Amino acid sequence: MASQGSAWYVDFFRSDYLNVYGHMFTEERAEKESAFVANALELKPGASVLDLCCGQGRHSVQLAKRGLKVTGLDLNPDYVVLAQQAAKAGKVEIETVTADMREIPFANKFDAIVNMYSSFGYLESEAEDLRVLESAGNALKTGGRLLLDMLNREWAIDNYIQNDWHTGADGTLYVERRDLDLATSRMHVHFILVDQKGGRRESIGHNIRLYTLTETTRLLERVGMRVTAVFGGFEGETYGIGTRRMIIIAAKNPEAGLLAPRPRQG
Repeated sequence: MASQGSAWYVDFFRSDYLNVYGHMFTEERAEKESAFVANALELKPGASVLDLCCGQGRHSVQLAKRGLKVTGLDLNPDYVVLAQQAAKAGKVEIETVTADMREIPFANKFDAIVNMYSSFGYLESEAEDLRVLESAGNALKTGGRLLLDMLNREWAIDNYIQNDWHTGADGTLYVERRDLDLATSRMHVHFILVDQKGGRRESIGHNIRLYTLTETTRLLERVGMRVTAVFGGFEGETYGIGTRRMIIIAAKNPEAGLLAPRPRQG
């Protein structure tokens, strides 16, 4: 496994992530997505929710505004600070913790865990992704539910465009290249950034495993969770080949209990 300092999900999320995608993260979008999450999970005020890979806290804040007890977890301590600032600005309170999503530092605590915007599949292997699900299972109360918001692999293949670009608010040009490896089901997206003066640099971008519904269902079953619903988007669309998102809801089986931690490799 790559050292933490060289992992793309450490380097890319230092600054490039918000620069590249920040224009998409409107408050209206976060409110709509959070409303769907609360309804799909049937969360009542006072329920405890973990926003796993919370980033700058856009969903954490909106969920807290709905009366939920929210904890935001992220690997990047700068994002945890941004999440607390967002909560203060939104006049709500959230708890935050800096931690690896493979090592969630809670047990039997949450009624629900949400993992938004394709934050599952970051890691170097399926075994490491399985550790995330094991950790989530341990952090859930019995009967608690996990929501995974993922890019639909079938849609990504059917709508594959290798090269794209957009211009940021400050005039920076973001040239995007996507490389999809069908053998490994990994999508590597990297960027070339060109500023208004013609300065150019490359960004490491992101490299994500795109799981099928069948694969994800099997992984969840291995950690004592059962898929109860699948949606194709935040309007509650029926999941299918033509839906951009694959939003999976899984429940922790009553007999699962605390799962034994898996030994680390290497």
